[in-house]
Amino acid sequence: MLGVLRRIPPGTWLRVAVLVALLATGFLLLRFTSLGEIFDRDRLTATFDVWRTEPWAPILLIVLYAAGAVIGLPMTPLVIVGGVVFGPWLGFGLNLLGLIAAAMSGYWVTRVLGRDLVVRLGGERLRRAERIFERRSFWPLVQVRFTPLPFSLINFAAAVAGVAPPRFLASSVLGLIPATLLHTYFMARLYRDWSLLVFVLYISLWVALALVTGWPTYREGWRRRQRYRELRERRIEDGR
Repeated sequence: MLGVLRRIPPGTWLRVAVLVALLATGFLLLRFTSLGEIFDRDRLTATFDVWRTEPWAPILLIVLYAAGAVIGLPMTPLVIVGGVVFGPWLGFGLNLLGLIAAAMSGYWVTRVLGRDLVVRLGGERLRRAERIFERRSFWPLVQVRFTPLPFSLINFAAAVAGVAPPRFLASSVLGLIPATLLHTYFMARLYRDWSLLVFVLYISLWVALALVTGWPTYREGWRRRQRYRELRERRIEDGR
């Protein structure tokens, strides 16, 4: 292992250091500076409510999505801003564009800065695992958009795992369209007027969508287990 580490060029370590610095910067800015207060959902919503008639306000929202994802900032305040300030339909469109931009910016920054180190450490075993993952990763990448995992973590993990850019983009768009529509409408509704009934409906629809998008993955897993069981039974019979 030490020999592998010694063969890694300084440029690779430098890129990883930049990636770590970006993530650390996001954490420190939220924790110890006024950015944490600015990124508060109430203050952010009030600020954009003042700017809502400005032609550059939607562009600023999308830029905040893309820039925030690079340093791991949470996306939830921006989703609420989109729904509350711009309404359910325009807000959905802006949130969708912003989340896609955020997914791709986080993905590409991690891929450029951190992927090389993972490849060098993983070697041939990583490449074999990636070939298997590439064949089976599409629907899991769609389904993961309906899990409670942090948005930025999903993007970073996909980049490190070697998911191809077209596959990541397609699965992100397919997963984010229903997820963004759901979150934009219900987050804005609950922000304005909290209701237990609406909250329960929100969570129920979220779980239902997770099950629907996960069905191809569950079905493929069941088929693989069936094939494995049949193969094992044949081997037992041949051995008798």
